[in-house]
Amino acid sequence: KFAMDIAWILVGLLTATVAALVALISHSVKYDSADNVLAEVASEREKIHAKLTPEMRAVSLSEALHLIKTRRSIFEKDFTGKRVPESIIEKMLEGANWAPTHGKTEPWRFVIVSGEALRNLGDVIAEETESKLEKESEEWHRFVKRQTRRVKERKNISHSIAICMKRVKSRKGKFMPEWEDSAAVACAVQNMHLIATAAGVAGYWSSSGVCGGLNSEKVKKILGLSGEGDKCMGFFNVGLSDRISKYKAFRKPWEDKVTWLRDLKLS
Repeated sequence: KFAMDIAWILVGLLTATVAALVALISHSVKYDSADNVLAEVASEREKIHAKLTPEMRAVSLSEALHLIKTRRSIFEKDFTGKRVPESIIEKMLEGANWAPTHGKTEPWRFVIVSGEALRNLGDVIAEETESKLEKESEEWHRFVKRQTRRVKERKNISHSIAICMKRVKSRKGKFMPEWEDSAAVACAVQNMHLIATAAGVAGYWSSSGVCGGLNSEKVKKILGLSGEGDKCMGFFNVGLSDRISKYKAFRKPWEDKVTWLRDLKLS
């Protein structure tokens, strides 16, 4: 329900933005400042918001933004080792399933690994990765050192979710560009992480091994990835942590990364 609420709010925002832009173009309205543009968008948004059912309006804009801004990537070393209820894992996966997807391919696939399987799969990935390295090389020594730490941290993980991309044809019978499917999977992971944040659960997307043993034929077979172009994009490790509040985040102002293009004159 929470994921659906956010999805409806985002749809409303997108629709309001498009409506405002259409108004600008259709009526050739000239604005002197960004404030006027934002006012137009806000006006359209309020009209749409008024038509939403109470269920659709369950999450306010400020609440949605607060959730996004408080999301943190928590390192496995700060997990407590306690188990996350599977009901929460299921909600995370439900949220992931509502990611945007071009061509309706829904390319995300997840394999939930826990208990003894978590340790055994980790060993297989490590063996496959090490087999690709030249023994006693500098890279090999770095891997061995890193692996020692990972074995220790693995005990703290409640569930490890394999993030997989499965190449699926659209309804028109064609494959979408690979980068679009990859982007869809990444959006699904973001949704999943936001639900975890709302539930007070720690999460970390580990992409280590993607270019090594993680996508070996042996590991892909275990994960059910048999099609051409199918791949594993890492693991989303989940656990409980009493150090989430210790993680601080900083972003440079969004205004520094945005350009408003309102008047384009072509010579």
